[in-house]
Amino acid sequence: MKKFILTTAAMIMLLIPLRTFSQSTTDDLFEKYGAKDGFTTVHITKELFSLFGEIAEESDDEDASDLKNVINGLDYIRILMYENSNDNEYADPGIFREFKDDLKKVQLKNFAELMTVSEPGETVKFLIRKNGKNIKELLLLINQKDEAGFISITGNIDLKSIAKLSKAMNIDGLEQLEKMNKEKEEDDD
Repeated sequence: MKKFILTTAAMIMLLIPLRTFSQSTTDDLFEKYGAKDGFTTVHITKELFSLFGEIAEESDDEDASDLKNVINGLDYIRILMYENSNDNEYADPGIFREFKDDLKKVQLKNFAELMTVSEPGETVKFLIRKNGKNIKELLLLINQKDEAGFISITGNIDLKSIAKLSKAMNIDGLEQLEKMNKEKEEDDD
C-alpha cells in the first residue's frame, strides 16, 4: 500500500509541471477573474463554430465560404475584459489595478509580437504563438485608462480571415488586423 501511495504521488508530481506547461498563458487569468462581478467573460467553443460552419455551407456567398474555412480551424475564443467606469456597477479601482498587474505578468516568452497600437490612454498588443509555420494562438492584450483585458483565439489561424470573423461575430478589438492586412497589401504593390 505504501508503495502504491508513493508511486501515485510521484506520478502526480510529474504530471503537474506538464499540465502547467500546456496551459495557455491566459488560462489562469480566465479562471481567477472569469466569475467575478464586473468582468465581461466570453468563451466561444468549437461546437458553436461548427454550427456557424453549417450555416455557411448553405450559403453561396463567397464571404460565407471564407468564414467557414476560418471557423473549421478554430478551437475557441476567450475574452476577458474589465471596465473601471460608471457604466460598470461593480467597478472597483483596487480590482482593476490588480487585474492590470496580473495582465502584465502574463508569460509571453512563446509569443512573437505582430503589432502594437498605441493611442493616448490606450495600448493594444497583437501577439501570436506559432507551432512551426502554423499560428496556434492570436492574443490581444488591451490596456486602456478605464478598461483592460485580453482576447485569445486558438486553433489553426489565418490572420487574413480573422478580421472577417470578428466582423461576422461582432468582436471588438480585432479591426486593427484588417488595417494591418491592408497596409501589408499596399506594401506588396
